[in-house]
Amino acid sequence: MIASSIRRFIVPIAFLLSAGFVLGAEAKIGILLKAKGTFWTSVEKGATEASQTLGAELIVRSPLSETDVAVQVKLLNALAAQGIQALIIAPTNKDALAAPVAAIAAKGIKVVVIDSPLAGDAPHVFVGTNQKAAGDAAGKFLATLVQGKDEVSFLKNIQGSGATEEREGSALAKLREAFPEIVVHGDVYACTEKGMEEERAAFMLSKYPNTKTIFASSTLGSMAMLKVLQEKGLTGRIKFVGFGFNLNPEVAQAIESGAMQAWVAQLPKEMGHRAVESAMALIKGQTVPAVVNTGCIVITKDNLKDPNVQALLSL
Repeated sequence: MIASSIRRFIVPIAFLLSAGFVLGAEAKIGILLKAKGTFWTSVEKGATEASQTLGAELIVRSPLSETDVAVQVKLLNALAAQGIQALIIAPTNKDALAAPVAAIAAKGIKVVVIDSPLAGDAPHVFVGTNQKAAGDAAGKFLATLVQGKDEVSFLKNIQGSGATEEREGSALAKLREAFPEIVVHGDVYACTEKGMEEERAAFMLSKYPNTKTIFASSTLGSMAMLKVLQEKGLTGRIKFVGFGFNLNPEVAQAIESGAMQAWVAQLPKEMGHRAVESAMALIKGQTVPAVVNTGCIVITKDNLKDPNVQALLSL
């Protein structure tokens, strides 16, 4: 009778251990970012703060750049081998990471995707900016800067990046909705090679010299284009809308001086925080919305001095 009772007790304990749970231990969460850099540092800061508050162990990994797809896959497999219960990932390529992430999910590891949508149907929660809404906002603002058949140039980010492709597409759609005959050039990518962003920005200006308005869809592309416009004395003559995150002094000064007409800002620290919250909820078996939107802010000269906008300078 005693032996039977012991067996009944051992079975559920064994089940818990096999499922990756150890009584009294912290939850272990792996977070795999796209690259190094200030945006991802901000994401990591939010995630770290949330993990400390919620009592989780956080393991952070990232390739050196967003083009290191193969490296990110290796890091993904290494994280899975460390016994994580949940994975937070910002996929460098929505298609190339689909199968590896699906394999992780098949092992019972909870998956939270951040920043860029992931292709395929692996079960996961998405936490990030609503890129369509952000692109819509950029497109609507661009429409206030152009008229008729003006030439507009999009300095795109990188091919295969789901987040930037979605915001670029929705910005273009909103712009064409307002001006169906507008001429849009969109075949130049800023971040195809690390360190070449300014050269690509200058190339776009030389290729399309009649451009009257520019939309840069990434932080690196935006900062490179701002510098090139300033060096060529084109600020003010060419209207410019940038896309990035938070707010930095250089962008604030550019908006104040009229060198940049708007900055569409994502909130990466909020993204990291909400991602860890979602991962912890999934580990506990709680219901989590399929999509958690972390929002964005369109910063212009009209709202630059708003306290909520100024607070972004310190993030």
